[in-house]
Amino acid sequence: MTGLIIGSTALAFWYADAARAPKDLDVFSAEPVADADAFWDDDFKPWLSGGDGLRWATPNELMTIKASHAYWDLRNGSWPKHMGDMLLMKKLGAQIIPELHHMLYRVWERRYGVKRVDLTQEATDFFNDAVKRIYDHDSIHDSVAYGERPLYESVLKDGATVQVDMSKVRALSYDDQVRLFREEIYATALERKVIPSDYQCSPRWAYAWALRRTITSLTKGWSAQFIVANYDVFHTPDTDYVARHKSRADRLIPLEGK
Repeated sequence: MTGLIIGSTALAFWYADAARAPKDLDVFSAEPVADADAFWDDDFKPWLSGGDGLRWATPNELMTIKASHAYWDLRNGSWPKHMGDMLLMKKLGAQIIPELHHMLYRVWERRYGVKRVDLTQEATDFFNDAVKRIYDHDSIHDSVAYGERPLYESVLKDGATVQVDMSKVRALSYDDQVRLFREEIYATALERKVIPSDYQCSPRWAYAWALRRTITSLTKGWSAQFIVANYDVFHTPDTDYVARHKSRADRLIPLEGK
């Protein structure tokens, strides 16, 4: 039997003093394992073939497995657990293995479904959903911009109002890439939670909600992977974004009838 011990049991093996106590045993194995929840996909064969029995997933393998789950917000409520484990492991030196991440992403796409994010819609269509909006979306972006104008404007495809040119995003400095996605997370938190609550909800909670939503529903591909790989940077706000937004209230454009 060839297989891999993963999950909280493997986490506790490597990080006994820091990880939570395991409650179950999870393995990747093509054969049943006593008292374990086993999963297998034939894409695992090149990765796990040649072994003799179960082995412990390495810290880097565990980190990669956790990261590969981050793009789906499953009904079992595992998302916060995966992200918390990633924070712990990265702090202690674990890294994502790109090739393994790519393979696992394909496996989870088959298991959980391909992410349906249409990044080609223009503004009039993209923002026509069930969210109760009070201000023009772009004006909210304007209110939380790091500079004089929102960063997303600099990476749009020529002539587009929403569709991003990824070559322009990749050409940004790392710091501006982080700021670009933070502006989006701040705008989402404000538009969907803070403003509809008449500024009564917790800004930190709204940010956490928007970050999770951005990873699982509003981005895909390189953008989602960048945020996940840098989750230790993104998981808390870097500024009082609500105060910044309020200080630029003159930039907000009320929607007709609001």
